[in-house]
Amino acid sequence: MIYYLYNILLTFSLLLATPYVLFKCLVQKQFRKSLLQRMGFFQSSSSKRAIWVHAASVGEVRCSIPLVKKIKKDFPHSKIILTTMTSTGNETAKTYLPEADQFLFMPIDHPLVIRRVLEKIQPSLLLIAETELWPNLLRSCGKKGIPIVLFNGRISQKSFQRYLFFKFFFKQCLKYISCFLMQTEEDRTRIIEMGGEPQKAKTVGNLKFDQTLPSFTSEAMVGMSQSLGLRGNENILIAGSTHSGEEEILINLYKELKEIDPHLVLILAPRHLERLEEVEKILKKESLSWQRKTSFLMKGGGCDQEQSRIILLDTMGELIGLYSLGTLVFVGGSLVPVGGHNPLEPLLFRKCVLFGPYMFNFLEISSRLIEMGGAIQVSGKEDLFAQTKRLFIDGARRQEIGEKGYQFLQNHQGATDRMLEEIRPFLKDIADFR
Repeated sequence: MIYYLYNILLTFSLLLATPYVLFKCLVQKQFRKSLLQRMGFFQSSSSKRAIWVHAASVGEVRCSIPLVKKIKKDFPHSKIILTTMTSTGNETAKTYLPEADQFLFMPIDHPLVIRRVLEKIQPSLLLIAETELWPNLLRSCGKKGIPIVLFNGRISQKSFQRYLFFKFFFKQCLKYISCFLMQTEEDRTRIIEMGGEPQKAKTVGNLKFDQTLPSFTSEAMVGMSQSLGLRGNENILIAGSTHSGEEEILINLYKELKEIDPHLVLILAPRHLERLEEVEKILKKESLSWQRKTSFLMKGGGCDQEQSRIILLDTMGELIGLYSLGTLVFVGGSLVPVGGHNPLEPLLFRKCVLFGPYMFNFLEISSRLIEMGGAIQVSGKEDLFAQTKRLFIDGARRQEIGEKGYQFLQNHQGATDRMLEEIRPFLKDIADFR
């Protein structure tokens, strides 16, 4: 009965959204293409018994990379189809996961669409990153006997409260999942409270610790620095994945720090590229000059260096590489109640990391990092100003924090191997069938 109600509400919602969707189809070619895929209109898979991996967005795609690569290495004849919710996630997957055989957008969770997609993909295993609980997808796969594994599972406190409110519904969905591979014991406890069967839930760690260091040679790093009009000896403050309300603070911080170091460079990387114009209005209001990253590429890196003290990152997928140039790294989404973003990527380069008080999306990671001395959490604007001023002066302290953060990262690796061992029996069934 609950599924019928869900599908009735979903159908009405889709009908109400039709005028908006049609308008976007007319004005955006990319949206039109993605919509067709979301409705199940795409080229059928040439191989039966495929492995369907779903990773919603950029973060989920990145954490899935080591696991998907190992699956393809150990089971080279398996066909992997990867779906994402966002276009940025789709592009990231195409760039960093050549092991996948097909890249699609996640289908609309309507029973008619899901039925069409399953007929085309014909998966023998569905792997879902983190917590993407689509009722019709889970129910349809479950009824067809397709194993479902939730890997790198995470339930935030905010999501947990919502799930508990609808526990009577989600408990029915969770019964179709064969295995819950959760990041922490707290995540495992939450999935069980939501209705997951205890014997199916295991704590195996976080794949984000297993991200591999991009292969940057010293020549490549020098080239990256020169392409941005940098001499290579500047102090660089990188603000990654920032949100509305944070750029004003960071720009004012930059203005204060410039009084200490006139050659300081600020690299601003808004989380959502559609906010670039909003950030540029703030810079203009503060009477500051800036350059977009792509403007350097168009001019061959030959921009006036004095006009490029603030660099606005307007490309996807390059932030992790730019971290290698940073003197200090601030992790965005943490000065405002967004919940923070991944603080681990800068640690790959032994960088000194700071973040604000709102890190509830990475609560365990940030708490343990602070305990180990591998990052600094600031209480707000004034504390951020004080800490950054102190750290720009004290190079030894920066290096110490960066080293401790890197060691923390190294000490917690291994989740990929643990997850693969739990998934291996399902993969072996597919290989044996062939």
